[in-house]
Amino acid sequence: MLHPCALATLVLLACCAPESGATGNAAQDSTNYLTLLEAPPYPPIERLAPEPVPQTRERLRWLFEERVEERELPLLRRIKRQETGNFGGVEWRWREGSHNGGLGELTGIVFFQREPEKTLAGYTQSPLFRAERGDFARSDQDTIVRQWAEKIGRDVASEGFYNMQVPTIDVALPRAEFEQRDRTEGWRLPSNLKLRLNPAAEPDLPAVSADLKPLIRTFPQQRRLSGPVLDIATYDAIVLRDGCFFIDGPGEDDPLAEFPLGIGVYRDEEGHVAFRPRYADDKRRLGRVGTRLQLGYRSNPRPAPPETARACRARTVVSVTSADQAAGYGLG
Repeated sequence: MLHPCALATLVLLACCAPESGATGNAAQDSTNYLTLLEAPPYPPIERLAPEPVPQTRERLRWLFEERVEERELPLLRRIKRQETGNFGGVEWRWREGSHNGGLGELTGIVFFQREPEKTLAGYTQSPLFRAERGDFARSDQDTIVRQWAEKIGRDVASEGFYNMQVPTIDVALPRAEFEQRDRTEGWRLPSNLKLRLNPAAEPDLPAVSADLKPLIRTFPQQRRLSGPVLDIATYDAIVLRDGCFFIDGPGEDDPLAEFPLGIGVYRDEEGHVAFRPRYADDKRRLGRVGTRLQLGYRSNPRPAPPETARACRARTVVSVTSADQAAGYGLG
């Protein structure tokens, strides 16, 4: 039979034992939300050379397009010079197949406003090229493409211009949302304006991993990709208090942190609560909650939503653009 003092000691130890799998200065209060004020930083990554560029199929196709366009530049320059007001650019399109080492079959679609087939035939009979009717000429593209960017909204749309290729409209919206607006607002993009939907607008990993959802009260996050911001570095720790993420700055009135769309939270391989990219093919290591992080550009503090303010006992929220471990953190 245990001595009463020994039994009391065991009970105290059981009450003070940390949550299974969690490390660092973490606790859960009676509401079961997580408090995490400190954690060990990741060991620094030593690189002796730049990271290799992954040779994805998309990149290999792009490199092939560049080589073909360089080879065909004399022809394309002649068309551009002699068909001013008619030539609408070239668009490289791929068709699946075993051609070109398995990359597929490449075709250059050459756009003209007037008599496209007849015009192209006057310059080349190469099977590499095919003619289509364009809705505008390159001489008008600056005005037309910028008008489309304004129409879709500068907060999500931007234009791109190239040497011989058709211009692009780059849109940071999920495909379903873009297609809904396309239908309701009656859009019809010009045939020689290439739409590029930013894949980063649709993360494929959750903002909060399933095992952490019961422990996190709220995870403020932007609903869209943020537009251009100042490229600056700011540093502070991000901590969890009663399931709420705070920027642990000087003073007592810490703001809540609002994270960019592409950042989520999970448990890393050692069981620490940490930030990660929300894209399955992005294996970058960011930083752990409870450590000093590089937070990028910070917005001015603004009032927290009333429900969040009450739940987290916080007055303000600040948007950050990064949650990477600060360079050199933890080094002597």
